[in-house]
Amino acid sequence: MKIGTLLPSATEIVCALGLEKNLVGISHECDFPRSVSNLPYLTSSSIGKHKNSEDIHQSVEALLKKSLSIYDLDFELLKSLKPNYLITQDLCDVCAVSFSQVKDACRKVMGADTKIISLRPQRLSDIWEDVRRVAEELKVMVAYEKFKKDVDDRINYISSKVKENSSIKRSVLTIEWYAPVMIGGLWLPEMIEIAGGNYLYATPGERALTVTREKLNEINPDVVIIKPCGFKLDQTMKELETLNRNIPLENWKAYQNSDIFIVDGNAYFNRPGPRMIDSLEILSYCIHPKIFPEFLEKYGPALVKLSPGLEVI
Repeated sequence: MKIGTLLPSATEIVCALGLEKNLVGISHECDFPRSVSNLPYLTSSSIGKHKNSEDIHQSVEALLKKSLSIYDLDFELLKSLKPNYLITQDLCDVCAVSFSQVKDACRKVMGADTKIISLRPQRLSDIWEDVRRVAEELKVMVAYEKFKKDVDDRINYISSKVKENSSIKRSVLTIEWYAPVMIGGLWLPEMIEIAGGNYLYATPGERALTVTREKLNEINPDVVIIKPCGFKLDQTMKELETLNRNIPLENWKAYQNSDIFIVDGNAYFNRPGPRMIDSLEILSYCIHPKIFPEFLEKYGPALVKLSPGLEVI
C-alpha cells in the first residue's frame, strides 16, 4: 500500500495510525514527525517566501483575485509514485491544494487505481471522525481505537479538573492572524469550552472572523492566545510590532495581568489532526495555569507568555 498526503494533518494522521512506512510522498509543509522529512514533496507554494504576515496576506489575496492556485501539484512525481491513496482536504484553498486540483491530477495522471480520501473537519468531533475514516479505509481500526481512547482519556481529565473548579470562568480570545486580525473559529470555540473558558467573537463550526481594531476595542478578554496559522513561534515573535499595531492589547485585562500567550501556530491549533489533543492541553494551561501546571512543563518550548510591554516572561 502506497500513500500520498497533501497536507500536514493528513501526514500526522497516517503516522499516528502506524503507517508512516507506507508514505511515498508528502506536502512541502509536512514537518512532523521529523522522520518524514526525507520523503519527496508532492506540492509547492506559489506564494514564495515572504518576510512578514502582511506580505503573505497580500500575496494570497492577489492570487485568489486572479483565480490562481496558491499551491501546485507535481503531476510527474505523482505519476511515477502511483500512490494507492491520496489524502487531501476540501475545507480551505488557502491551507492546501484545492480539491479540484487533486481530482484533476487523478484523472490526468493516476486513474482509477488511486483513491482520494478528503478531510473536511469543521468541529472537534469531525477531526476524530476523519482519523476514524482514514483508519477504516486503510484497514487499521485497532490503531484508531487505541488513538481514540487516549484522546478520550485526556479530554475527560481536562473536563473533570475544570468541573472541580467550575466557579472560575474566563473569557478567551484566540487570534488566528493579525494582518488583518482574524479570530479562531471552526473547532476552537468548542475547545475553549472544554478547557473552561468563554469564547469571544467566534461561532463553533464557522470560519475565522475578520475584525477591526475598533471592534476589538469593544471587548476586554481575560486571556488572549495568539497562534498565527502556519507561523512558528520565532516568526510570530519577530512581528510583535505589527501585532501591537493591529490589536489594542494595552486596553485589555489580559495585557495588564500578563495573560497574553503566543503559541506555535504551525504545530498546534491549526492542523486538524492527532495533535489537536495537544493543542487542547496547551489551551487548558493558558486559560487556567494554576489548574494545569503540568501542561506548561510538557509544552513549554511551544509557547511564550508576555508581560505588559510585550516582554517575555
